[in-house]
Amino acid sequence: MRRGMWIGVVLLLILAAVGIGVGAYHVGVNHGLDQVSSGARVVRVVGPAYGYGFPFGLIFLPLLFFGIFFLARGAFWRRRWAGAGLGHHSSEGWGGGRAMFEDWHRRQHDQGSEGPSGSGDEPASA
Repeated sequence: MRRGMWIGVVLLLILAAVGIGVGAYHVGVNHGLDQVSSGARVVRVVGPAYGYGFPFGLIFLPLLFFGIFFLARGAFWRRRWAGAGLGHHSSEGWGGGRAMFEDWHRRQHDQGSEGPSGSGDEPASA
């Protein structure tokens, strides 16, 4: 899919989530109003004021979103900024993978030249 299509899908999902949230809020308000109008007793729980700890919520909510974003990025994208010897472009990266590949490749050619002198269609056995 094109990037524009994905942006449209994400925007549609965000709008659907906002609509569901607004609808659920209104259902709760209407339920509370119905209870009060039918003579139900309203009980108020006394606790800490709502202003207690106010700025921390504003700080931690964006940090939560950034944390989720960076975890998802780390899970789905390769590391491109790795230091010397750690990246996938290095000859010794990931435990010397390039050297191991060169050794395996050389051994495969050596086995092919020592194979049976027949038609040459049979692969060398390990």
